[in-house]
Amino acid sequence: MKRILAVITLVFILAVPSFALSNKEYGRLMANEEFARADRNLNNVYTHLRKTVSRAVWRILSDEQQEWVDWGRDEDAQSYIDKGYNRTRAYIQATNDRAGYLPRRAKAIAKEIERVRNGRR
Repeated sequence: MKRILAVITLVFILAVPSFALSNKEYGRLMANEEFARADRNLNNVYTHLRKTVSRAVWRILSDEQQEWVDWGRDEDAQSYIDKGYNRTRAYIQATNDRAGYLPRRAKAIAKEIERVRNGRR
């Protein structure tokens, strides 16, 4: 029984591609001028939001951003790879998408916080 479980676990591990972006891979992507530009833009948007949103919004937004860096970025890039993009192009697109999404998300969080504070559901 243990042997069967071990085989099933191994098959599962091998069947699920390792797609997470390592620090080394991130460094390689940064060598691409277009990715580096997209990454700088995302960082600029993130920094601007840090300076302009409330602490309550920032706490939620920064937690979500960390989750995106840890997992979501790879999932977003994979969705582009599934559409035929190469890996670099997929990460560029995912990063550009995120830079556009963050300000909209910050507004939505602020609106939700205000709604809750006013006692509306």
